[in-house]
Amino acid sequence: MDLYTILYEDADILIANKLAPIPVQSDKTGDKSLQEYLREELGAREGAEAFVEAAHRIDRRASGAVLFAKTHLSLSTLEAAFRDKRIEKEYLACVEREPRPEKGRLEHKLAWDKRRNVVRALRPDSISGKSAVLEYSLAGRSDNYFFLKVNLITGRHHQVRAQLSAVGCPIRGDLKYGARRSSPSGLIMLHARRLALVQPRTGERVEIEAPFPQAEPLWAVAPGGLPSGQVPS
Repeated sequence: MDLYTILYEDADILIANKLAPIPVQSDKTGDKSLQEYLREELGAREGAEAFVEAAHRIDRRASGAVLFAKTHLSLSTLEAAFRDKRIEKEYLACVEREPRPEKGRLEHKLAWDKRRNVVRALRPDSISGKSAVLEYSLAGRSDNYFFLKVNLITGRHHQVRAQLSAVGCPIRGDLKYGARRSSPSGLIMLHARRLALVQPRTGERVEIEAPFPQAEPLWAVAPGGLPSGQVPS
């Protein structure tokens, strides 16, 4: 299984496609992170220690586009752009049940359940938890699954997983949040599909679509889907 590919790179930023269940940055497991792999690759290429720092994260078991800074200045600029919601992120989720309605907005409070080690999606008027909002729309379907485009209005830990599960639409492979079975690849079918931003130094628009992981063949029937490494003829 490929761990990642580099989708875009210039002097200031790098966008990688995470294709395996590895953390974006170091965590308590001690497993090697995507950030560490990229530092090694760039260091070997440039013959010096490389600065590579994630400007955001996606879940360990999710796949897709992750934005990295290659300078301290670009990192601070990208972090500010994320805070100000000037960076566009679109996810594609494969879920086990058709959502009703097919297009909508989900609002919850998210609270960490330490006993079960999961995030619980509570009513939006709950006194505990952090506000979480996303918008979704049905984008396609296979014989047994449904593909949803998801736009995050807020960015919370496990937000998409917890909120879709709360409305009866667990993500394929996500046992922790109610899926019927896990995936042999260790990934869940939540993919950071599109990323669009303004290049922090030049002001030019950068927009990419991250190919789907080959480890999950079902992505081939997703809207616009071709497995990673293939291109349209």
